[in-house]
Amino acid sequence: MLEYLLATDDDDFLGPMRSNRSPDVLRPTGWGAVPVAGDGDYRIAVEGMEIEFAWEMPGLQVTVHGVSDKSVVEELVATIARQVGTELAVRVRVIPL
Repeated sequence: MLEYLLATDDDDFLGPMRSNRSPDVLRPTGWGAVPVAGDGDYRIAVEGMEIEFAWEMPGLQVTVHGVSDKSVVEELVATIARQVGTELAVRVRVIPL
């Protein structure tokens, strides 16, 4: 399991976005991710992993279950961070936990 926090560059509170936008924003474009039931505010399955999203202070916690390749996870999380930043009009940084 790997965990990350998506936060703003200036440590201001990130999010949350409208819940009806989660399917568009939290599914990484081009990865073939599908929503699945489970814990968290939103959850997807992609590349043999499940990714759980939970809005926390000060941002979005991303928990990756079933990790096979850390470099793939980091690329995937970076893609999601860019999409969240675009949606919320802020610069987002990825903090490994």
